[in-house]
Amino acid sequence: MAPLPPLLRKRDLQLIELAAGNFEVSSYRGLLLKDSYWRWPQRNLAGNTIDFFVQVLGFSFHQAMREITAS
Repeated sequence: MAPLPPLLRKRDLQLIELAAGNFEVSSYRGLLLKDSYWRWPQRNLAGNTIDFFVQVLGFSFHQAMREITAS
């Protein structure tokens, strides 16, 4: 399980720290994440780190895996 906050900071995405280790991604309002999991209630989406790279950032599965394992 790859934690999302360091991977997103590496991509220069700004995170807003909320309570209890939760974050909101500033460029994707309402998208919440904690550790390796995220949810976007307004769009009825949720998932793990791979899902974030595929569903939110538009990567292919293979691109997502390369990005995640490169860290």
